[in-house]
Amino acid sequence: MRTLTVCNFVTVDGRYEDDDHDIASFFEHQHPDYHGADSFDFYTTELLRGADTLLLSGRRSYLGNMGYWSGVRDDPAATDIRRAFADLILGVEKIVVSDTISADDIAGYPNTRIVRVADARAEVIELKRGPGRGILVLLGRMLWNDLMQAGLVDELHLVTFPLIAGGGVALFDSRPPVALKLIETRVWEESGNVLMRWRVDPAT
Repeated sequence: MRTLTVCNFVTVDGRYEDDDHDIASFFEHQHPDYHGADSFDFYTTELLRGADTLLLSGRRSYLGNMGYWSGVRDDPAATDIRRAFADLILGVEKIVVSDTISADDIAGYPNTRIVRVADARAEVIELKRGPGRGILVLLGRMLWNDLMQAGLVDELHLVTFPLIAGGGVALFDSRPPVALKLIETRVWEESGNVLMRWRVDPAT
């Protein structure tokens, strides 16, 4: 059985993005000692290297990410770790869950296929039963909130950044029927980021 892992950045006050669906505003008050730190890049690259399938959600999010990382791969000013992540994300099998994305939209990005929202849970069940390494969800808050409700998430990796949003989109839509068991913590002093890695079990 393949493991499905969700990894997400989160602010100290539990926010996923601001009201404009961006995170840039969160970094306006970042401590200067942490400027340029890239520990989160290293961690997400580590996770992606251990995965055979990447689940993404939403037309806008998918196209924005693919466009961004395509640019990073050829950007001479990008760091080595970001170029490595770009190579991985563009090369890995990608499944985008969306009712609005089209075959024309994904034509420029290899190894991508489309799953409609109503079919997402069934698709994930089949993926988990099949051969291969890990299944990873980065971003896709609405998708992984739904998968947690369905009991299909095995691990939740939350990396808290030393930022206070003061508003914006909460990480969770509601309380899923799960119990969390802490299996790892990690602190990156150079960035102030703190990982909490949880095993996701059914609530009793």
